Amino acid sequence: MKLSVLINNFNYARYLGQCIDSVLSQDYPDFEIVVVDDGSTDDSRQIITAYGDRIVSVLKENGGQASSFNAGFAAASGDILFLLDADDAFLPGKLTRIAEIYDRNEIDWCFDRVTTNESDPPPAELQVTLFDKRETLRKGGFPSLPVPTSGLSFRRSLLSQILPMSVATDVVLSDNYIKFAAAYLGRGAIIETPLTFQRIHASNRYTGTNRAKTLRPRIMIATGLELARRYDELQTLGKSLVAGGIAETTSLLKLRSEARNTVAGGPFGDAATEVALMAARKRLGKMLRRGQS
Repeated sequence: MKLSVLINNFNYARYLGQCIDSVLSQDYPDFEIVVVDDGSTDDSRQIITAYGDRIVSVLKENGGQASSFNAGFAAASGDILFLLDADDAFLPGKLTRIAEIYDRNEIDWCFDRVTTNESDPPPAELQVTLFDKRETLRKGGFPSLPVPTSGLSFRRSLLSQILPMSVATDVVLSDNYIKFAAAYLGRGAIIETPLTFQRIHASNRYTGTNRAKTLRPRIMIATGLELARRYDELQTLGKSLVAGGIAETTSLLKLRSEARNTVAGGPFGDAATEVALMAARKRLGKMLRRGQS
């Protein structure tokens, strides 16, 4: 079973070498590294060139993280594909241990938790939870999947049903869409013990930044629209995510007009009133919770 690690990079030259090295040092016998550079303007491309044929390089114009996922998938040849942000790193032994989980279980995806402590050693034992919430998603519920990009892996057969995804600037359409789509399409596993290091720093695009609060509603809306556009059975989930995003950014008085503008020409048809009512309920619920706290 061949593995592919898809590293997406944009102006992370100061971390990129450590990221690539963390994969090159893995003990699994058959894997490739595909590094997608999304139009960096720092020294990233010189670093990528220095690795020669030890990696597969994809150098493209800037198009956002979603476009990098698409380009990496198109260039990869593995049976199992791992995603990795260029400012993060894999802990030793990650590829071998996750490949064993795929071998032992009939799963389509596997997500592992991350640590933000660079000195944490690989765990001696793994706590693995099998995960099948496909029916929940079809009914409009969305389970908690708090794993960032660098903790995600998929069978090729599953990821080919998710990618290519629509391109969006910044990170408004990225790993949230992929995680929900994977949980809808297949059975998976979550490794509760971290096998990945996630770096928190001043240049993070989302995690731990001041931008997270303003980006979160945009991410919810973009994710909901893409899921509903792509999968007929996720219309209810898509509307709920869109409504949640609208509720976080719009006053009660503007919910109807905002819902109409958001769903116009989208996958929901004439559903602006329904989305506005869902958003109103979410907004009121949030206001009540604030009042109780």
